Amino acid sequence: MLKDVICKLDYSNFEEIALVIFGLCFLAIVWGATRLKREATDRFSSIPIEDSVVDPWKGGK
Repeated sequence: MLKDVICKLDYSNFEEIALVIFGLCFLAIVWGATRLKREATDRFSSIPIEDSVVDPWKGGK
């Protein structure tokens, strides 16, 4: 029975669905990145050059 169901599936729409899901995820990430405050982006950008471990979300320099 499962074999019959799998054989009858139409896979032609899956590539479009995958593209839409990718596009939505990409837009969500870009939208979230553009909504960051200036202080948050400054903290995130200084992560590689700081000696101490600091949580960029909470600050704490």
